[in-house]
Amino acid sequence: MASVLSEIAVDCANPMLVARFWCEALNYDVLEEEAGLVSIGSGSQGQGGLKLTFAQVPETKSIKNRLHLDLRPQNAQQQEEADRLISLGASYADVGQREDESWIVMADPEGNEFCVLSGVE
Repeated sequence: MASVLSEIAVDCANPMLVARFWCEALNYDVLEEEAGLVSIGSGSQGQGGLKLTFAQVPETKSIKNRLHLDLRPQNAQQQEEADRLISLGASYADVGQREDESWIVMADPEGNEFCVLSGVE
C-alpha cells in the first residue's frame, strides 16, 4: 500500500496574498479559507486533486527552501512565462544556480523559491 500526495503546505505571513499569486500562476481556485489558512487547487480536479495550503506563521523566511515547486509552461515559452509571473508579483531569485541552467529560479511574493522549466522533456 502507498500514500497519495494530497497537499503541499507553505508557511507564510499573509496566506491570502500568497494564495492569490499561486491561483493566478496555476489557474487554481480558492477551495477553503479560514483565519490564517487558505487552500487552493484546481476546481476541475475536485476534492481529490492536489492542494496547496498557505498557513500563517509568525516567523519570517530566513533561508532557501528545502522543497520547491517546478512549473512547466504549457502555452508559452519559458521567458514569456517568467515575464507573466513577474507581472503577478514574482521576482527572480539567486540560490547559487549557474548561469547555464535550463531553468529559471524565481520567488513568490513572500520569497518562496520555485523554478520555471524550459519546456516539455
